[in-house]
Amino acid sequence: MANESNEPLFDDFCLSFLFSEAGDSNRIESFDLSCEASLICSQNPGNDPISEQVSKEVAGESSRQLCDICIGSKDCHEMFTIPSCNHQFCADCICKHVSITVQESAGVVNCPGLDCKATLNIDDCREIVPKDVVTMWADVLCESLIPPLQKFYCPYKDCSAMLVNDSDKIIKESECPYCWRLFCAQCNVSWHSGVDCEEFQKLNDNERQREDLMVYELAKQKEWQRCPNCKFYVEKTEGCLHISCRCSFEFCYACGEKWSSTHGGCRP
Repeated sequence: MANESNEPLFDDFCLSFLFSEAGDSNRIESFDLSCEASLICSQNPGNDPISEQVSKEVAGESSRQLCDICIGSKDCHEMFTIPSCNHQFCADCICKHVSITVQESAGVVNCPGLDCKATLNIDDCREIVPKDVVTMWADVLCESLIPPLQKFYCPYKDCSAMLVNDSDKIIKESECPYCWRLFCAQCNVSWHSGVDCEEFQKLNDNERQREDLMVYELAKQKEWQRCPNCKFYVEKTEGCLHISCRCSFEFCYACGEKWSSTHGGCRP
């Protein structure tokens, strides 16, 4: 086999030694053994420390994989394989993908692969996803099994607990079993005492606070009328039903309709 090394097998000293008159047969035999050893080493590059180092580096590179989400080179043990489609991504990216999806109240977590319709299973992700995310994921999955018409939520922002109406009755006044506060399940607001749901729905958004509802209830008790134009409450103490509001709008105090020359039929 030809020597592939650039270094010569015989240097000047060896040649002078070989052809020296002082060299006897023993020295020539020793030289032959040295040459044979040199040839063996040159024909086995695997014994070269540099070759061994290069081989190790190549093997190390081949054990790393590219994550298509973060475009990072990861070790094999850092990768996560989705069993339903065999797509592989790094565990960190899958963990973030699951967390974001679950926080959006989506129970079905799809594979992040391009055009992939496969889904992730909660049991397959337990080892890489934080426990609180797994718990939230399980809650979302359970909630998705309940028919939408049976679900309603506590309207208070610091609670927002999900409640279930498994009866055929329409629930209006309800008490949250978690925060123990009353609310209207139909209007999805805190309980509007003294105002039925139909009347409440007619109110503007800026008229639905507790203080506004108290004024509204008082107006009903005092039989005050409300100007259809400026929404200001008016109390008639005497006179006819023809009311001229401070906003110059004219209406009937009995029915609340706009006053006209042909208006009639209402009684005080």
